[in-house]
Amino acid sequence: MTVEHPTCLLYLLTVGRDKELVLRVHGTELSIEQLTAWMAEESVHALTVSRFGDEQTSTLLLNFRHVVGARLAPYSETRTGSF
Repeated sequence: MTVEHPTCLLYLLTVGRDKELVLRVHGTELSIEQLTAWMAEESVHALTVSRFGDEQTSTLLLNFRHVVGARLAPYSETRTGSF
């Protein structure tokens, strides 16, 4: 199944990891305010995501209790980076 382009890139740094997880978010416009609230509330949220090199999407449940850093970036096929 081919999906439309992601709405943004979500970079997550979680407890116990030294590298961030980079997810392509689909169908949801995320904001820094949302991420801040989810981290402060230590809540769990479902996001439709895909990984680079894989056009298939899946629903990922994220426990923001374990997120110590997060950032958003505009979607780009070539974007890479780290904290």
